Amino acid sequence: MNALPKFTAAVRALRTLPGLMLGGLLLACTPGASTGDAAPGNAQQAAAGPSLTGFHRALSDLESGRRNRLNVVQIGDSHTANDHFSGRLRRLLQERFGDAGRGMMPPGYPFPYWRPYQVQVEQSGWQVVTSNRQGATGAFGLSGHVVRGAKSGDRMTLTASDENAADGGSFDSVELHFFRRPGGGALQVSIDGRFHSEIETGGGAYLLDRKTFDVPAGSRSLELRPRGNGPVDLADWAVYRKKRGVTLTSHGFSGATIEILGRWDWRATTAQLRHLDPGLVILAFGTNEGFAAREKIGDYAGYFASYVDMVRQAVPNASVAVVGPPDANRLPSYCGRGADGACAPLRGGEIASYSAMLNGRDRNLCRWHAPAALGYVRDAQRQVARQKGVFFWDWSQVQGGECGADKFARQGLGHGDHVHMRQDGYWASAERLFEELVRGYRRR
Repeated sequence: MNALPKFTAAVRALRTLPGLMLGGLLLACTPGASTGDAAPGNAQQAAAGPSLTGFHRALSDLESGRRNRLNVVQIGDSHTANDHFSGRLRRLLQERFGDAGRGMMPPGYPFPYWRPYQVQVEQSGWQVVTSNRQGATGAFGLSGHVVRGAKSGDRMTLTASDENAADGGSFDSVELHFFRRPGGGALQVSIDGRFHSEIETGGGAYLLDRKTFDVPAGSRSLELRPRGNGPVDLADWAVYRKKRGVTLTSHGFSGATIEILGRWDWRATTAQLRHLDPGLVILAFGTNEGFAAREKIGDYAGYFASYVDMVRQAVPNASVAVVGPPDANRLPSYCGRGADGACAPLRGGEIASYSAMLNGRDRNLCRWHAPAALGYVRDAQRQVARQKGVFFWDWSQVQGGECGADKFARQGLGHGDHVHMRQDGYWASAERLFEELVRGYRRR
């Protein structure tokens, strides 16, 4: 792979866009560029202070009343798709700075085991089109999904269910991003079981549009159905409270690498980001890159930096936080049940000859260990953060560094795959990240 020039060109193209809007200005959606490769880094930690200036300024504006809502956007792999990590971070921010609602989500039930915090979602019918596969084509915006319905029996519902809220959770406004298209049908909206309104999605070209509307205070459920007179394509949905506070929008993709961003339409994605006007954008990738063969990753730092540039160009006033991958361990499948269950990091020549040893089914690798590329990916992200002046957080330090995933698994904080965490592990991680994000914040 070598798509870095394409990303550089995409960033230059974004600079030519005067001020992307949705609603008043419709955007033609075209497939995004494809992605590139990766490079080494060093082990220096990026400074946290100035790199979070935009976020801390937004928090101050929120608390002083100069801003009514502060949106945080998190994009990542399966650690984000599982809302334990992002959901706990959302709750901590809302407890400290106010709860403005659940915010934006991918529409419906976009992938198996989707369990968003603060709401319950159901879907029957509808077709999910995802950017989370190689060769995916489509006009993907910030959620990375398009969910398509055509029959009146296609139904999706969102129900507020926040056990931490005094009223059990509610919302006062709804926002939908959808695509206008030739022959597009009508979308029927119901609130708390009562018909609310109908949105016509027909148009002369495939264009992203937005509809925002108030609903009765204290509303608990939202239902969307096509009328059945033509296809309806949804890009995302959101529910908000009319009170000062924070939302955290999380879009996660199991098995994804940072290159998923290259499958999105960045004219549409930029417009959505600018509409959200986030104080902070969190990029949380690296686990899946770390399990790839080191020699196939290439200039990882180079193309990771290109994505950071694209985010910063889209929302220059927002802070960017790079969340380096947590520790993750592998026990090669060829080792069998009799393999030593202990964990020991790779050393010396094992790192340099790792792929050859795996391909040769070398028994010296028959213990839990972090794959050779994982540290390389983490250091590359750290290097990019330092060079770009953005915040970097080393998630692996929460686990204790090397063999931390094994430690978490033995302590009941991680699953037996030595990659994913249980709820308590993700919550402990979110609490540490929250502490770092608000460290040094002073209301002005």
